[in-house]
Amino acid sequence: MSGELSDLTMKVVGVVKNEMKEPGMQPNLQDIVSEIELYKDYADGLDGLDQYSHAIIIFQFHLDRHPGPKPMKQHPHNQEKYPQVGIYALRGSDRPNRIGICMAKILGVSGNKLKISGCDALNGSPVIDIKPYIPRSDAKPDATVSSWQLAWQNSR
Repeated sequence: MSGELSDLTMKVVGVVKNEMKEPGMQPNLQDIVSEIELYKDYADGLDGLDQYSHAIIIFQFHLDRHPGPKPMKQHPHNQEKYPQVGIYALRGSDRPNRIGICMAKILGVSGNKLKISGCDALNGSPVIDIKPYIPRSDAKPDATVSSWQLAWQNSR
């Protein structure tokens, strides 16, 4: 594995605080209000973020429901009616690096706190980074999804 990195170190910049305490909770994400409390050394990084409507939150899935090696193929939403696919075709937490992302609506910025809605990070999730959502860069009007994803979305 010449030239490959085996380990990666990142800084945790803050923590998520909300009412979602357990993995597997499936509330309407738009109704979930979270507060991201940045650590003191990173608080100035929020300056100017309040000028955006949305932010991309990068966090760690910190509660491991299934310790040990993660299977590289899974049934979406743990439902066998959907075909088994590779984990990189899924958005779940059972993955090698347990990194999550969400695009959240910004409700406010105050001091070292960012108030958001629409993020599936659990209470206590370590925040790795925050980026503004920029439609010109981030929106992809020609994006497509798998047939099982469409079926799952339509069944909800």
